[in-house]
Amino acid sequence: MSKVTVVSSGKMLGYVYLFQGRQFEQGIAELQQSVRLAPNNAEVYFALAEGLNLAGRPAEALESIHKAMRLNPHYPVGYPMNLGWAYQKTGQYAEAIAAEKDAMSRNPNFLPAYTILAFSSRLQWLSQQSPAAQTLEEAVAVVQRALAINDSYRVSHLVLGYLHLSQQQYERALAEMERAVALAPTMAESNAALAEGLSDMGRTEEALEAAAQALRLKPEVADDGQVP
Repeated sequence: MSKVTVVSSGKMLGYVYLFQGRQFEQGIAELQQSVRLAPNNAEVYFALAEGLNLAGRPAEALESIHKAMRLNPHYPVGYPMNLGWAYQKTGQYAEAIAAEKDAMSRNPNFLPAYTILAFSSRLQWLSQQSPAAQTLEEAVAVVQRALAINDSYRVSHLVLGYLHLSQQQYERALAEMERAVALAPTMAESNAALAEGLSDMGRTEEALEAAAQALRLKPEVADDGQVP
């Protein structure tokens, strides 16, 4: 078996562990092995960065994605998207927003870039790195652009719900979170968001039911308290 085949197989196996089995450590181990075998291959560094982001290890993901970008300066849209996601998770919100704008410029229909940008704006506002209320309005406009592209992408509804919560527009927030749950009822994150919205509205019993449902479900990513 050639080295190229071994690297490709390791990358594929890593993705199977990560995306199908949610076995983060096994997936990362396979991808790290692919990096050792092909240290000048941008795609294996990118794959490792994806895995590290999913596993809740964004600082390591930043190192890996920067390496991938140096190896492939003509990188595709997934590179800045994952860069922005890692920046968001490490609290570097301005950098996250800039990275997602780069992703959007490369592919205006790439929905994850819109949602990560909008949620990073909310976190920036919450951390008082950007205190102006206009920040939230701009973030809402970004998500609405994403919904105009595809109304069935549940993360857009989820992020819009969080933005409306921050604006204290509770009925709108609840409607968006319920839509996210309806689109993907088995996703823990959507049910957890619904629980938060119901709790903020004082609907405690319903919030507890939604929270219990979230606990029964397996999250898409390692739980680091941030969405998406």
